[in-house]
Amino acid sequence: MKKSMTLLMAVIMVVTLLAGCSGGNKAGNDGKGGNAGNNGNTADQGNKSGNKNAGANAGTEGKTNNAAKDEVYPENGLSKSEKVTLKVGFWENGGGRSWMDTAVKKFTEKYPNVSFDITSTPTLETILEPMIAAGDDEEMFDLFFPRFTAAGQGEKLIEAGKIEPQDDLWDRVLPDETDKTLRSVISDDMFEAVKFKGMTSRVPVGGYTAGLFFDQNLFDKHGWNKNPSTWDEFVALLGDIKSKDIIPITFPGVYAGYLTNYTFDLLPFGLAQGEGKFDAYLDNFRNYNGPQLTTDYSKEEWNRLYDLGKKGYFPQGVAALNHTQSQMQVLQHKAALVSTGDWVGNEMKNSTPEGFKWGFMAIPATNDKNQTIFINSGVTDIGFSIWKNKPENVKKWAKEFILSLYSFEIQEILASEAGAFPARLDFGDDPARIAKLQPAPAAVMEYATKHDVKYISFRRNFSLMSPESAQSSKLVSEMITAVASGKKDPLPVLEEAEKLLQKSVEKDRPK
Repeated sequence: MKKSMTLLMAVIMVVTLLAGCSGGNKAGNDGKGGNAGNNGNTADQGNKSGNKNAGANAGTEGKTNNAAKDEVYPENGLSKSEKVTLKVGFWENGGGRSWMDTAVKKFTEKYPNVSFDITSTPTLETILEPMIAAGDDEEMFDLFFPRFTAAGQGEKLIEAGKIEPQDDLWDRVLPDETDKTLRSVISDDMFEAVKFKGMTSRVPVGGYTAGLFFDQNLFDKHGWNKNPSTWDEFVALLGDIKSKDIIPITFPGVYAGYLTNYTFDLLPFGLAQGEGKFDAYLDNFRNYNGPQLTTDYSKEEWNRLYDLGKKGYFPQGVAALNHTQSQMQVLQHKAALVSTGDWVGNEMKNSTPEGFKWGFMAIPATNDKNQTIFINSGVTDIGFSIWKNKPENVKKWAKEFILSLYSFEIQEILASEAGAFPARLDFGDDPARIAKLQPAPAAVMEYATKHDVKYISFRRNFSLMSPESAQSSKLVSEMITAVASGKKDPLPVLEEAEKLLQKSVEKDRPK
């Protein structure tokens, strides 16, 4: 009986030792299970006690703790088991929402512990601003498009410490890449455009281009010049169009800035370039140095707009048109050119007739056929800010989602579904990706192959927040339709608006 019990105990001890060795093999890494098994207690004690050094030392002897690894995602160290819901304020602009839904679907498939609560609306500011005013951090969106009714509101939030910095994202390696960081694929202009007082308040996921869009087939039918290379050629084109009883250029008078911001405001840059003074002009523009509205270049822009208005090159009753109505005029061939952004194809896709082929042109500023033609490039319309007063894990997951938007898969969807210009500089390295651009952005790229073009944004190095700035902008905005109708001389208004603007610059310039 004693021999039997002794034998049984010996068998149990052997089985126990074998089980321990087997556990060591499971904990081992790259075939080093034997060593890990011999030191299993050290690793267990290090992990149980929370002593990271102990765990790390055990790992160097051939062990890792798979159980611990299984609890976090290896690419970011965030918990797999902790449930997180991200509350999102999404601005549903001309690019639509489908790209966002796809991005969320891909993200939650990869990270099933994360879910989204999305509020999507074209007028996000009407929801966002009351939420901010209420001061309830818990009810506030975790991440959102910073849309506001007045200029400078985003900057005020940053100064108040309400926006989470995203500077750490620049050095993160992009999804599905091994060495490319976010900063390495973002243009300098985009990088600078999203900084305020040295802080990155959001990163640019996509951008847009803007100018004059048209139906190439209509132009082919009438033999019109689709690529005017000089100002005189451009004016001659407008005359040819008007001779066919078609409106040369339409724009939404309800949002009259579509005509100036997207098209005619590029003329001063081209005029300065033509005189070899572009760098000085750009520096003055970015930093509000000297006159802004009453430079010789700005006056020339507005005088040209006024002259075209007196010739009847814009629609009668334009003040009542909204953006979709003006775009519809081009789809119906009532107008030849519409001043808008490259999202127009996506925005009007349900109304676009069969056979319509989008074309694009910008306005040449001089009569030099080899001039640089400037194209409006917006770089911050697609990008999320993160609310500062949120739990750390929520902010970390918000950043992970933002980073995920830079995978080529999502950048392609952004191009194909939203009609946006992808933020990544290397997007065009693959012709197959270019083929996924929507017709309107593709037309911009086609135009760029036929002209010496330069994309430029209207960003400034600091913001004007004083009431005089808003008053100045209001004066300029309210005269656009009257000038385009040939009924109002713009120069007296520019002089008055300049005085107000300079008062704001004096108050708001960083000390």
